[in-house]
Amino acid sequence: MLFSIPQRSLFMIDLFVFDLGNVILPFDHRPIATKLHERSSSNGLWTPKKIFDDLFDFANGIINRYEEGCSSSLEFYLEIRNRYHLDLPYEEFKEIWNNIFRDSPEVNELILYLKAKGYPVFILSNTNELHFSHILERFPIVHAVDDWILSFEVGAKKPDRRIYDAIFEKMDVEGEKVLFIDDMEHNVAAARSLGMQGLLYTDPEDLWEAVRKMNV
Repeated sequence: MLFSIPQRSLFMIDLFVFDLGNVILPFDHRPIATKLHERSSSNGLWTPKKIFDDLFDFANGIINRYEEGCSSSLEFYLEIRNRYHLDLPYEEFKEIWNNIFRDSPEVNELILYLKAKGYPVFILSNTNELHFSHILERFPIVHAVDDWILSFEVGAKKPDRRIYDAIFEKMDVEGEKVLFIDDMEHNVAAARSLGMQGLLYTDPEDLWEAVRKMNV
């Protein structure tokens, strides 16, 4: 759906775009590597750190193709089951893979505040099918936003320009009136390079303060 919005001459921002992981939902990947190692029969070939680095390295992690939609969830599971020599049924793998997120009540409150003020709110996230399906079931806040832009659906991950371009495919808005909020500096820098305003997320209190300074 293409969203249009009324003119707001008094405000700088017409669209708020939030990262999902570690902004809306704090999370930690490290328990995944530890638990996978516990189910590995690799005889010392893989340590928890090696599994973590192999999976989640920003440039070369094997999660990247999965989060770009290049493999199905089952294909991804089979790849890492074989790679790490796992004795781990698919359903148990999903539990390990998914149970890493928690709510941020303060950020939830801010999103609901922006919605009550009439502002469109998008989520733009590097994520995968298993994680986002789990999030949809467990975290109601994602249903409060207007749209989701997800790497595994777009076929590109931040900071690739293609995922940011999806914002403007969904809404007719000037780049300078978009505020992109992310916890990774290079993702914020990429948004700024495309003409958007960018805010590096550090904690809920600073985010609330930034919004208050906009007189929203």
